[in-house]
Amino acid sequence: MAAHLSATGFKIRQLREKADLTQKQIADYLSVDQSLISKIEKGERSISSDILDQLSVLFCCPIAALLSEAPLQPAYEIAFRTASVDHTDLSTLSVINKIALNQLKMDQLGRNCE
Repeated sequence: MAAHLSATGFKIRQLREKADLTQKQIADYLSVDQSLISKIEKGERSISSDILDQLSVLFCCPIAALLSEAPLQPAYEIAFRTASVDHTDLSTLSVINKIALNQLKMDQLGRNCE
């Protein structure tokens, strides 16, 4: 179980760093304390399903990709043109990413029906 938490935490850290976000920015987006994000990334704390869902949407990465042992392959890459990303920006981005993830799922279902 600890190895699984550590691997998932490592993936979350990779995504956060690739997006050039701080633990504080992620914590503000999730309405949690920054120390929780630190512990999740280190594999010291388990992740609630709500937080896992919010992170998967924020990083436009299916939950299964965060939990699997396979290398991380986000559905889409995100990039910011500003250093001052706040909670509102991340919330807006998560709405857009939710649409993208839903489209990805619909595309996968469509290919299965062919």
